[in-house]
Amino acid sequence: MAEARREAIVLVAALRPACQRIEIAGSIRRRRSDIGDIEILAVPTIDWTETGDLWGTNREIDLLQETIDDLLADGTLQPHPADPKRGPRYAKFIHAGSGLQLDLFITTADQFGLLLLIRTGPAAYSQWLVTEARRRGYHVAGGHLHRGGLGCGAYVCEAIPTPDEADVYAALGLPFVEPGDRR
Repeated sequence: MAEARREAIVLVAALRPACQRIEIAGSIRRRRSDIGDIEILAVPTIDWTETGDLWGTNREIDLLQETIDDLLADGTLQPHPADPKRGPRYAKFIHAGSGLQLDLFITTADQFGLLLLIRTGPAAYSQWLVTEARRRGYHVAGGHLHRGGLGCGAYVCEAIPTPDEADVYAALGLPFVEPGDRR
């Protein structure tokens, strides 16, 4: 556990300048002794640059993706050999120094709390939470907590901002549970 936690802290430090917010999730956050991978949740910083065209348009720059490119170029990260994924919401790498898999989940500030809660797990707790949300008249879809049942439709349901885990628990009327106590 100590090595995985240490490597996760180093990776977060390397990625932090390119993020609005970043946290270690998963079994490391729950302080488990049996750690199989590093899970990190991040909200990227988006910058803009002028394209230099006649219309003076700007181009979006995702600083997190640029930093990941740098970490791949310097050998800190490697594409996952069996399952290379790198999309706008999820990327999978191998941390070269430790050989551990890195699961990087990318989200927005208003979804951060819900996704940190779900990605911290464990899986049985996350499944229970989603089921309990339904029982209480909410549902989870697209990384958002929505007021209303599953059949309410995208334009009818109210998405509830959950920037922090406490916001999820409060919306559902549940007491906050510390990561290490989630079973």
